[in-house]
Amino acid sequence: RLCASADWPRQGLSVEGEQLPLALAGPYLPKRENGRPWFLDGGIDVDGRLRPAGNAWQGHFRVSSANGALRTSARSRRDVLAYSGLALDASFNASSIDASLGLDFTGEGRIDADLRTGWDAWAPLEGRITANTSELTWLELFSPDIVAPTGRLDADVRLSGTRSQPALGGQAALTGFGAEIPSLAIAVVDGEARLEALPDGSARISGSLGTGGEGRLAIEGS
Repeated sequence: RLCASADWPRQGLSVEGEQLPLALAGPYLPKRENGRPWFLDGGIDVDGRLRPAGNAWQGHFRVSSANGALRTSARSRRDVLAYSGLALDASFNASSIDASLGLDFTGEGRIDADLRTGWDAWAPLEGRITANTSELTWLELFSPDIVAPTGRLDADVRLSGTRSQPALGGQAALTGFGAEIPSLAIAVVDGEARLEALPDGSARISGSLGTGGEGRLAIEGS
């Protein structure tokens, strides 16, 4: 069910939706490497109010979803990404924007994020993203060469600066990483990587990967 009403600009726009199928967004997702579409399963609820406030907006939006999954096909028994308890809340007025996001990975782990800023490019930016999960199948979305990734990701990243010049702080660590790379006929084992955000806005990356044989591959960069 989807209901929308508008009395513009006096009362603004009101939207309410219940159990909207995620599959409706399928045609708008980028195609996979082989040109085939992704398959989305699950539904979302939407509740929002919006009206103009000078050169900005005023209102709130809430999007929630009990569970959902991203698969390579409707018949696939394996999820590339599966979640539960998704909740996105955003409220805004003429001077500020506040938003928060939280979800649980169906496998194991959770991601939380919050953000506060304004409408102008010079508006201060404050935010934090934390992630603690051993569900890494979603890494396959970034490269078709990565298959069946395992390990654990722990991250605590801070956002600062302004909207036009954001800065990162904090760190992230990937431990016990393993994956198959069929195109190179190798399997990565016992991998680890660490990202440390620096005050100047850059980030230092270091780590190493094992290939199941002799020796290791070292990673160092920024």
